[in-house]
Amino acid sequence: MIKKILLTSLIVVLAGALLGCYFHFVGSLAAKGRETSRCERVDIILLDSLESAIVDKGEMQAFVDGVTLGRTTARIDLDSIERAIRAHGEVMGAQVYAASPQRVGVEITQRKPVIRFENGPQHWYADPEGYLFPVTNAVDVPIVTGCLPLELADNYRGAVPEANRTWLLNLVELARYIDEKEVLRNEIAQIDVAADGDLVLYTRTPGPAVIFGDSTGYVEKFRKLEAWWRNIAPIERQKPYKTINLKYNNQIICKL
Repeated sequence: MIKKILLTSLIVVLAGALLGCYFHFVGSLAAKGRETSRCERVDIILLDSLESAIVDKGEMQAFVDGVTLGRTTARIDLDSIERAIRAHGEVMGAQVYAASPQRVGVEITQRKPVIRFENGPQHWYADPEGYLFPVTNAVDVPIVTGCLPLELADNYRGAVPEANRTWLLNLVELARYIDEKEVLRNEIAQIDVAADGDLVLYTRTPGPAVIFGDSTGYVEKFRKLEAWWRNIAPIERQKPYKTINLKYNNQIICKL
């Protein structure tokens, strides 16, 4: 019985040693391959491309190709490439790795813009967390114009300054609500900030400007707006209302 146990133990030890030698051998071959092989291909994957299309894949491809193709794989600074990609405001995360001795893989997670701010020549997107980054590619999200309380550099990227954080996050929340409701997503094209701070909404379908007030109570205000579209607008088409005001409780105030 003891001999059987010892024999079994010896077999397990030998098997483990053989496996260790095998993996060491394979690892040595891979390391040797990286030392002598040159990068022939770069594969870039946008992990959330169905949800967002804000990263310019062609631009990323050209950048990574330029610093990898034809170079010895072992001498490619993957960390440096990853940092450069992450420096783009529209990129939330990136992973760069040697997929094989001849191939580099790049996986990019994009930010999801939910609202766009236009302050004269300065344009930024904001993601659901309120992270701001410069506009590089057009995305169909509500646009905020007018008297914006944002004084930022043209290429600013990062969290909004504390002084404007509550204001901006409230607008981000408003934009996310619009995005969740198909009828609002299809109709609300622009939000203008008036000099007194009121939000004024403009629709894709020709119609009156919608005076929204501030962003508080937005669910009830949008209910009133949908009630207007559904019940009042069809029978008032001959009246060229310039504005409808949703600021006040239980009222829709129309002005010609």
